Amino acid sequence: MRSFHRELNILLVNPETPASYWGLQGTAWFIGAKAAHVPLPLITIAALLPQDWRLKLVDMNIERLRDSDIEQADAVLVTGMIIQRESMHEVLRRCARKGVPTVVGGPFVSSSPHAIELAEATSLVIGEAEHDSIIGPLIEDLCAGTLKKCYRASGRPQLCMSPTPRYDLLRRGGYCAMAIQVSRGCPHNCEFCNVRMLFGRKPRYKSPGQVTAELEAIYRTGYRGNIFFVDDNFIGNLRKAREILHAVKDWRNSKRRRPFLFFTETDVRLAKHDDLIELMTEAGFYAVFIGFESPSEEALKATSKTVNIGIDTVQTIRHLRNKGLDVWGGFIVGFDSDGPECARLVHEMIEGSSISFAMLGMLIAIPGTRLEQRLRTEGRLIEGDEGNNFAMTNILPKGMTRLELLQRYRELIEKLYHPRHYFDLAYAALTEWKQGAVRAVAVREYLAAARSILRQGIFSRYSLHYWKFMLRTLFRNPRKASRAFAMAICGHHFFVYTRKVVLPGLRKAELMLMAQEAAAQPVS
Repeated sequence: MRSFHRELNILLVNPETPASYWGLQGTAWFIGAKAAHVPLPLITIAALLPQDWRLKLVDMNIERLRDSDIEQADAVLVTGMIIQRESMHEVLRRCARKGVPTVVGGPFVSSSPHAIELAEATSLVIGEAEHDSIIGPLIEDLCAGTLKKCYRASGRPQLCMSPTPRYDLLRRGGYCAMAIQVSRGCPHNCEFCNVRMLFGRKPRYKSPGQVTAELEAIYRTGYRGNIFFVDDNFIGNLRKAREILHAVKDWRNSKRRRPFLFFTETDVRLAKHDDLIELMTEAGFYAVFIGFESPSEEALKATSKTVNIGIDTVQTIRHLRNKGLDVWGGFIVGFDSDGPECARLVHEMIEGSSISFAMLGMLIAIPGTRLEQRLRTEGRLIEGDEGNNFAMTNILPKGMTRLELLQRYRELIEKLYHPRHYFDLAYAALTEWKQGAVRAVAVREYLAAARSILRQGIFSRYSLHYWKFMLRTLFRNPRKASRAFAMAICGHHFFVYTRKVVLPGLRKAELMLMAQEAAAQPVS
């Protein structure tokens, strides 16, 4: 890193993330945290900046952004995803009113650089900041006070250029789980996904030494618990994934009481490699998230999710659980080949596989994806609406109306996140899962268990279903008690978010669409 004479006060801001199924905001209270996920992009950027700069991190998911924070900064660096765009817009407006320059990057900027929410930003960063074409000029211009309107990466950096994130900047105890990223990119070309657009088709990996250095940095903060490997597809390159796993296994086993367990995202190819599954459990992995998307092979073929075609989902999941990896799943309704019966077919797939942690959304066209481009050409994209896969699609479905899709989705959500149904699936999954990797229970997890018993077992509407699940687990599978509490606590988030946010929003959207249809009917 070059040496600069001017020391700067830099404020790093993570905008507020609205509640969502993925956000798991409802789990934080149980463990005494403020948020579920750490702002990994910001603490990575922090590590790229000169060491003598004074840095302050404000994560708006755990604390307020004060005017004094902005006023004391020479520049404000902001990042965010599409879901954070409204909060990001407010941050940029506040900084503009104070006359403090802003630099904003992240997936939202890279996919939608002309979005109205970004109009008040001083500078936009498009691409990955580690690239020499971005970070070097950006630092020089920050020092000189001559920020350009746009910094665009001229390529994709090798991840050996990515430094160990500044985990020391995070508020201690503020998060449910820690996170690291070891790769970017995905070899698959799913029409609805923007990962390949953002990070490329050839997965790029950090070295094993970089990964263990990051684990060591987290360990030194005093954190003990679970770590999310946030890769979009951890096994994008099987050989590289094996190299990482061997290093993680050696590092973890060298620590007394094995301080961490891990979970990540993969694809269904994992089930074909028993040696890789075994290596994952030996390295400390206990669960994987897989995008199954749809039981319809026609839908999978049309959307280029070819890796899933021809697999037996139930047997794939059972095999992974029997080898020590629990399986969480992603599902989508509203593909072109989907008719009104699609929700029933997805429900049968989820129930047959006993997936309690099922992320289900309506198909939306994300900016920059092949799906968005195709639907715009076909005149089926609702312009000016980026959609919300838990509330309203921004496409005109082919096999049904928007109202029918919304109604089928609502009915499916009501079934999936009914406490009785959720706990039945959770118990079936827990029973099928052969526990492999273990770690010592962290102190704050005992607090979480006590709060779960109090909040869910005594003061909830679903206490009978909760106790049925917990008592069966404690009597028949006592070694899985900590996992059972974690599943119950996640369930609480799903129940509350579904009842208070998702269902009211869906019913409101249904009424709006019904009114539109009624208004379009000719007057007799």
